[in-house]
Amino acid sequence: MGSLKQEQFRSELMEWAEENLRDFAWRDEQLSLYEVFVAEFFLTQTPAGNVAEVYPDFLERFPDLRAIDGATEEELIDVIEPLGFYNMRAEALKSIAAEKRELPETVEELTQLPRVGHYVANATLCFSRGEPLPILDRNVKRVYGRVFDTDWPDTRSEQITFAEELLPEADPRTYNLALLDFGAAVCRSDPACDQCFANGYCEYYESL
Repeated sequence: MGSLKQEQFRSELMEWAEENLRDFAWRDEQLSLYEVFVAEFFLTQTPAGNVAEVYPDFLERFPDLRAIDGATEEELIDVIEPLGFYNMRAEALKSIAAEKRELPETVEELTQLPRVGHYVANATLCFSRGEPLPILDRNVKRVYGRVFDTDWPDTRSEQITFAEELLPEADPRTYNLALLDFGAAVCRSDPACDQCFANGYCEYYESL
């Protein structure tokens, strides 16, 4: 169930989401597993705005893994070069497409693919299928670390458990999207604490 503080944060974040979620093409709930995976694969270490400029063209030219398998790495790079890490990304996508005709549908299988970690796997399944999986990137860790501070664990396994406890049963997809957007808009590296719904109980804010 989690602590009262966790419950308050969860509730207020979901309320914040009602008016503040960002609008990106890859957040359409009707998208396929592949279409969401492509976005999450590109979003690793890359600003969302950069991905937004490349994403529609990439899907138009490579609508599935078969199309990637039939393309050259140079053709992939021609589209994704603005994202950076393009050689690594093109090589990984070609390797995935050479092995698979359809993406696997479990975290365990997805994380066996080249350059696919738990964040990409969890985000792909949560945002495409609504699966109750926690997402933990550096921005999410920053939010949790600030708000919960002394309660935020040090080890990755404990952090995953902590994040799992915060997921609402009813709508984990919206919660995770809100968490990402809250970290981007409010709880940034230079936080806008005066705009934060949690500044009444955030341990970071109390320490300022």
